[in-house]
Amino acid sequence: MPSVKLGSDLWFKLESCNPTGSYKDRFIVREMERIAATGARMVVATSSGNTGAALAAYSARAGVRCVIVAAPEAPEGKLAQMRAHGACVVRVPRFTTDAGVTDEVMAALRAFSEAHGVPLVVSAFRYCPYGMEGVSGIAEELLALAPRHVFVPVGGGGLYAAVVRGFAGARAAVRVHAVQPAGCGTVVDAWRNGARVAAGASGVTAVSGLSVPVDIDATLALGLLRENGGLGIAVEDEEVFSAQRRLLREEGVFCEPAGAAAAAGWLRAVEEGSVDPAERAVCLVTGHGGKDAASIGAAAALVDSPLVAAGAMAGWLREAIRG
Repeated sequence: MPSVKLGSDLWFKLESCNPTGSYKDRFIVREMERIAATGARMVVATSSGNTGAALAAYSARAGVRCVIVAAPEAPEGKLAQMRAHGACVVRVPRFTTDAGVTDEVMAALRAFSEAHGVPLVVSAFRYCPYGMEGVSGIAEELLALAPRHVFVPVGGGGLYAAVVRGFAGARAAVRVHAVQPAGCGTVVDAWRNGARVAAGASGVTAVSGLSVPVDIDATLALGLLRENGGLGIAVEDEEVFSAQRRLLREEGVFCEPAGAAAAAGWLRAVEEGSVDPAERAVCLVTGHGGKDAASIGAAAALVDSPLVAAGAMAGWLREAIRG
């Protein structure tokens, strides 16, 4: 949407500055406190990338064996981050892209966790409510800024739920908008259709960090979206990648695609007249650009990188300044 400019009162909350590069550190540091208190020596988890990266790092620090189930399509930067911290990464074809496979994997992990007493770590209130409460701190940190709108990318729905709860606990009148890929609209589709329960997604998205085709915290997020009075905004994948490129070039924000989804939602809301660009808004940037080298490479490929001989530099610079 090139006709919309990034607003002068549009702010970005850089959760990408956390120790492992995403907001998931807030969840894992709190959840690991609980796990350490149980004396557990092993954890199992599911992740599209950022939960696994954070869990692997904090498990290494705690001396806990870490097994993570991920999709083969997860960005290599995230998978490498998990392995570098010593986690065992098990890749399951079509996990996070196929609702049936995702349900099957989740059922197997729940059964294993219950049978062997091994904590199952999923960044969702349904599975780890204690850890997810740590994410509510995002809202508390935004109170001094006094935003009218906050745009939140939605995958499983837990982040959205935590942010809304954080503002509600502080009695802050902030409209919190849910932004979700159109191909994986578990929350937004239900919001648009007037449903009370989120359904599994029938499509897919290339925005891997938001590819959650089943209801983990989607119904919870849906109810809170209605209570808050926020918008459910569906964005196409290309809108997300376009927003990522704009953040890179116009704002100097180095983020992965999922981290740019909130900005894509703001752009769409302004374009459609649902949000006044003059009203103070915050977009959550949830993950660092280094986690998805392919998307950064694609953005970089759009910018020329000429090979210029030393003797030709003066002439080339003169031409460059004219252009």
